[in-house]
Amino acid sequence: MLTIDSRLTERIRLAGQSSLPVWIFFASSGIWLLIGAACAMIVLGIMPWFAAVVPVAITHILALMLQFIIRRERPPIAHSKIVMWKRTPSFPSAHSAGSIAFALAVSSFALPYGTIGIVITLLVFTIALLIGISRIIVGVHYVSDVICGFLFGAIIAGIFLSVL
Repeated sequence: MLTIDSRLTERIRLAGQSSLPVWIFFASSGIWLLIGAACAMIVLGIMPWFAAVVPVAITHILALMLQFIIRRERPPIAHSKIVMWKRTPSFPSAHSAGSIAFALAVSSFALPYGTIGIVITLLVFTIALLIGISRIIVGVHYVSDVICGFLFGAIIAGIFLSVL
């Protein structure tokens, strides 16, 4: 019997198959777009380097630790459209956690810059969302992995950014 999570995951995965190359890009390389945005802001002096690196690194490491504690299996390997060197546990999605932490860090420094800050914020949150959705479509995460990854990343980034 399939759970609601499994059924929703399958529907999203199938819906994205017509544009699979785009989703594969976001699933495997989308984080580089966020890194580029953060690097530009660091070079322009808008945000300090540690504000981009620390919350993302902490979030990613803690998400990986949780994966190995919880040990949830990934969706069936037949669904995976990207090559994983090793099939690690699935929950929470470290890509989703890290991408939302990046988006929060970048936006917290961009928003004071008015319209351009709003544009940057919308851009980085859109990229983070696309990364999360792509992880479902390429078949390496369930919907709940991604949602909980986003929540986890937001909490960790929020804690870090509140002490800055």
